[in-house]
Amino acid sequence: TAALHVLSSTNACLHAQTRRSEHRFDRERGYVCTFSGLILKSTTAHLFHVGDARIHRLRAGRSELLTEDHRVRVSAEESYLARALGMDRRVDADYRALALERGDLFMLSTDGVHDHVDMGFVASAIAAADGLDAAARAIVDEALRRGSPDNLTVQLVEITALPDARAHG
Repeated sequence: TAALHVLSSTNACLHAQTRRSEHRFDRERGYVCTFSGLILKSTTAHLFHVGDARIHRLRAGRSELLTEDHRVRVSAEESYLARALGMDRRVDADYRALALERGDLFMLSTDGVHDHVDMGFVASAIAAADGLDAAARAIVDEALRRGSPDNLTVQLVEITALPDARAHG
């Protein structure tokens, strides 16, 4: 509930800024941004998502996309955001709760990364790198090498330990 209140307040601020700007009639310009967030609490991952950033989970050698892009495809070459922070007066963010397992690895990324680098490369980069920071750098470098013209954001989060679920009732 608290995270949704923060997103709602952030959305209201961004929307108000756009309404006062020269982009007030362009839904994809101005103070508009996508958002994918992950809150880890005890043995649960809470996912919040709006836009076309993504959250993937790598578990036991398998990759799973946990979010759905909020884009409308007009053609193979053209699409536009259907939902994002700041786009409308109210934000409609997706929420999902998942049980965590030790060893889960989450990747949060923007389209500048995931539109250019497949999850096979991501898994290889993680396996080959000396730590998650180095893996994230390798993933961003590969997206650049493959010609990504967009902003490049990737965050890797690994679950290395969990509390005893029985201790929390």
